[in-house]
Amino acid sequence: MNYKHALRPRLLAGKWSIQGTAPLLGRVRKQYPNQDIAELESQKLIAHCRNHVAGSDIRETLLSKQEVKDAQASLHILNSDTKLQGVGSLLEVVNFAKDRVNSSNHDITLKGAGREYINDLTTRKRSENYLKQVFNRLNKLYSYVGEDFLVKDFTKEMIRAWIRGQGKDLSPFTGNEVTNTTRTNELTFLKGFFNFCEGQDYIEVAPTTGVKSYGKNQKEIVALTITEASELLEWAKAYSDEAYAYFALSLFAGLRPEELRPQDGQEQVMWEDFTFRTKGASTLEVSYLVGKVSTRRVVELPKNLVSILLPMSILYRGPVIASSYAKWRGIKDYIRAKAGYKVYGQHFNHIDSELAKVSNDTNRKEYVRDVLRHSAITYRLELVKNKDAVALWAGNSPAIIDSHYRALVKGTLDLDPTAYANAYFDLK
Repeated sequence: MNYKHALRPRLLAGKWSIQGTAPLLGRVRKQYPNQDIAELESQKLIAHCRNHVAGSDIRETLLSKQEVKDAQASLHILNSDTKLQGVGSLLEVVNFAKDRVNSSNHDITLKGAGREYINDLTTRKRSENYLKQVFNRLNKLYSYVGEDFLVKDFTKEMIRAWIRGQGKDLSPFTGNEVTNTTRTNELTFLKGFFNFCEGQDYIEVAPTTGVKSYGKNQKEIVALTITEASELLEWAKAYSDEAYAYFALSLFAGLRPEELRPQDGQEQVMWEDFTFRTKGASTLEVSYLVGKVSTRRVVELPKNLVSILLPMSILYRGPVIASSYAKWRGIKDYIRAKAGYKVYGQHFNHIDSELAKVSNDTNRKEYVRDVLRHSAITYRLELVKNKDAVALWAGNSPAIIDSHYRALVKGTLDLDPTAYANAYFDLK
């Protein structure tokens, strides 16, 4: 059968037509508005018939040579990239691209993406404490740029400014003294959030991509001397039971500041968490909702701490630090200032306005963050001499305990390191 001749266009009654019979197509009766369109359709029909007649031996196509090359290259990528396994054809790829281009995901707001991120972390069973940290960081981001800010509108320069916090940068760090560790931790959070957004197709590329970390401050751990610890303890005791309990628990049980007084609305250590025993060690349970890590720990209390806390436990119920976060910050800063440390005075100006005027003088000694906890762990390790046991007690890793705290106690001319550590845990 000469289907090629049958499928050629002809001018019939003033109209270009294809009329004839061909394999697979059967009888064809079609009209076209002009010769060019008729010729193109004729070529398509003839190629279709040739492919059918040739079976698997010969294939004809109306694609240009470049289009054939593009198709071959695309199929090579499709078949060789393991990430594309399961994609059946180029048509699926094109439909996926079409859906992505037409998707409304690119208009998702910061608040909407943040809500989905929290849901994803919850589904992946991240700890309650970790979820709280992410929630607080997201809220801080909302407060600066607005809940309705579109995720796609974040730029790399905005991220750099947020972490940098200098001059007029839009950043929670602007105007504050911030360590490299704090900046790096904030960048780690942002990378996690925006990588999630990229994975959900909210954005093409995360704006955090390529933003360099500031690294982390590597400072030697410092422990207070007996004299320094005693002075803080005395000023706290003179101020209130609440302050006395805070500094005692920090100095002798190694509790973190956020465990005793976190931001308002978060879980904290309660008087009901203590178990005082007449025989054996008294203990404090720090639940995973309170602690920094996602596991519960039980802290054995030294005898001097028990003697401080036991009378209070009869008088008080509820949070050990009942003051609000803002009020407690002022009390804590005031006690540090009374002990001679360099402290900004704005938070305790209402307590002692004269001290607040001079508390930030350069001749005052610097206060080292977490020095109360560092002191407790340092002296505990000197007495116990077991990094695994101290790690459990402190809620830390044995590697950190060993590398940061081992052999820090030097003692004095009168007391060797062990005797000095014993004297530290005799303070009241």
